[in-house]
Amino acid sequence: MSGEIGWHEREYNPRTTVPDVADLVASWSRRSARTRAAHPPVEDIRTGEHPRDLVDVFRAPDARGAVVYIHGGYFRSFSKVETSFVAEGFLGQGLSVALMNYPLCPEVSLETLVESVRRSFARLVGEILTEAERARVAVTGHSAGGYLTAALVATDWTERGCPAAPFHRAVPVSGVFDLAPLLHTSMNADIRLTEDRAPGLNLLSRPQRVHVPVVAVVGGAESEEFRRQSRALAEAWDSPRPSVLEVEGANHFTVLDALATPGTPLNRAVAGTAG
Repeated sequence: MSGEIGWHEREYNPRTTVPDVADLVASWSRRSARTRAAHPPVEDIRTGEHPRDLVDVFRAPDARGAVVYIHGGYFRSFSKVETSFVAEGFLGQGLSVALMNYPLCPEVSLETLVESVRRSFARLVGEILTEAERARVAVTGHSAGGYLTAALVATDWTERGCPAAPFHRAVPVSGVFDLAPLLHTSMNADIRLTEDRAPGLNLLSRPQRVHVPVVAVVGGAESEEFRRQSRALAEAWDSPRPSVLEVEGANHFTVLDALATPGTPLNRAVAGTAG
């Protein structure tokens, strides 16, 4: 059993294979502080009843659309603040950037967390974004945010009084879409996933509800399981069939550099200028 747990931990916990995680995360905070000073956002717009149901919006002058970014942290850490630097990749392209918060495990269940993101997104596109920003909405997110991005694609928005396609493209980055392997990792002490609930949270077995282009992104230096999960999402959905983009040389953390850099294939996939 110990060997099996070791394999899951190695494949699904990037902190076990990336040696300078603390330095990378510290650099995120420094870069994000500079971004927020240079481009002060509209902060802490409430989207629900939980204290973490908040969104920040960086407004681009003469916006032609918006990027909605959902932070990572394996459902149990971080916030909209630490990776604010991703906004730098889009503001100069006329795209406003909305950064979403959500409740974390173990305070809430994964099911509650996902539902909170759905409600907040509906509020964001229905009431908070301007008409110009709603004209072209891209959704992207990293790690846990990659799963949550895909969860929005698997949502029937007509049941929530929204258009069937309230966004125009989705780019999950470094996501895990079948969460069952996390049962065998140390992260599950906080996530608290159970064997009986895991199938209901498996996005690979759920249909694609929002029929827009989807690009599943993974770093070339990530574990085989992270790469396999992105390929599996592309194989599971087909309306239209998602593509897979591998960011050469990027690990689970440095992949965000490509998101924040205008002109990279990942940045262009989100901005809608790829191809």
